[in-house]
Amino acid sequence: MMRVRSLPKFSLVTAIVAVAGLAALEGQKPAAAPRRIAVFGSSVANGTGDDQGKEGYTGRLRELLAPRGWEVLNQSRGGDNTKTMAPRFAPEGAADPSVRYLLPVNPGYVLIGLSLGNEGIQNGATTAAKDAIFSQFEAGIRGFVERSRQHHIVPIVTLCYTRNDFTPVEYEYTRRMNLLINTWDVPSVNFLGAVDDGTGKWAKGFWHDSLHPNAAGHAEIVRTFVPTLFEALEQGKPAPRRSTATGFLHTTGGDRVLTFTPDSSMHPFAFGVTVRAQRDGAVATISGSTLAATMDMKREERGGGRGSLEFEATTLASATAFTSTIGAQGGVWTYKAANGTPVSSGVKADAQPHHLVLSHYTARGETLFFVDGHLAGKTSERLEPTSFALGGAGQADFKDLLIYRSALNADEVAALDRGALLQASLEVYAPLTDSPLTPGVAVENRAQSLTSAIVGPGGITSSSKR
Repeated sequence: MMRVRSLPKFSLVTAIVAVAGLAALEGQKPAAAPRRIAVFGSSVANGTGDDQGKEGYTGRLRELLAPRGWEVLNQSRGGDNTKTMAPRFAPEGAADPSVRYLLPVNPGYVLIGLSLGNEGIQNGATTAAKDAIFSQFEAGIRGFVERSRQHHIVPIVTLCYTRNDFTPVEYEYTRRMNLLINTWDVPSVNFLGAVDDGTGKWAKGFWHDSLHPNAAGHAEIVRTFVPTLFEALEQGKPAPRRSTATGFLHTTGGDRVLTFTPDSSMHPFAFGVTVRAQRDGAVATISGSTLAATMDMKREERGGGRGSLEFEATTLASATAFTSTIGAQGGVWTYKAANGTPVSSGVKADAQPHHLVLSHYTARGETLFFVDGHLAGKTSERLEPTSFALGGAGQADFKDLLIYRSALNADEVAALDRGALLQASLEVYAPLTDSPLTPGVAVENRAQSLTSAIVGPGGITSSSKR
């Protein structure tokens, strides 16, 4: 027979104390992360090119979030890439007082702001060399994400952006990397959708030199941040996931059956929804103010015997109120621009669901209209939207409302059409399968934000599975 060996008295007491201690620890809530965001990146993150001296997008992010109770620190250094930034994560031994490290400032959140440009993607002489640089960048950013989490710091990643020395090849690698980061379980911010001229270079009037945005460019970049992102992360809101529900929001009339009002100024944006409608009329309305752009030449003395630098700078100012619509005209899906110009898709509005996306680049002054993942057309305009609404064409069915604080390019829209859910700069993802639907009440929003679309006063009958 097996003999059971008794524990010595001191061992039993130790075990009881240990169990009691564990129970006490389990009853404690984990300490909240400090409301301190460290921007940890290279020269653009450091504010290079900002001719207004406001520390670039980092300083403007500080201005945006300070009233909400957040502290924003600049821990960036010009020229860094994933290799040269790694030693700045934490000092080895005595800290160098001239180096901006991450860990010593005790952030609760870190914004990782690097680019494929500094990684050297344009220097790869062959496809294999560029692929290796691409993989190095991916591994480096993943490493910063994991290392941050190991130290209980919440990571956010900025997507790659433009450079004036990019060819179509580097532009394609940039778009590929951005799509890849969008699949990670980490929040991200889509800078490319603010400043891209459509070829991978800075939009005209929004760059200081070939590598950096000017003050206007930095101002457009900061608008791609969802203002309540950090509060959502603080509250533990998970990364958005596509709904598997099959229902549609069924409407019977009314032009504002569902509305969304941004809680801070919005410039670049993307608006997407899946719709079934079989009659002419609007199914969505965007309203706000058009923007007038003026261009000035600026001269800057660079010092060190390097002479002066001249660059164009754009100033945007509110012009006139606008209302643009998405809907069916002549039986086909059409975008009616702010000036009334129709952008027709040639795709019939019928009994089948169609995926409609409007993508607006404020900096380059262009709106792109996509139907079912394909570019239907584009038009020149600069918009500052203050309201988005669904409804207007009588009976229609809606699902999967998406509102981004950044424009989307053709690759990104095609990914959405294939069923991907891009989370970078996403402010609203409403599957529209709520039940019941009560006027004045917010619908479910799966995006990492604390804003929502609101049910209007009437015109919604059900969220059906038809």
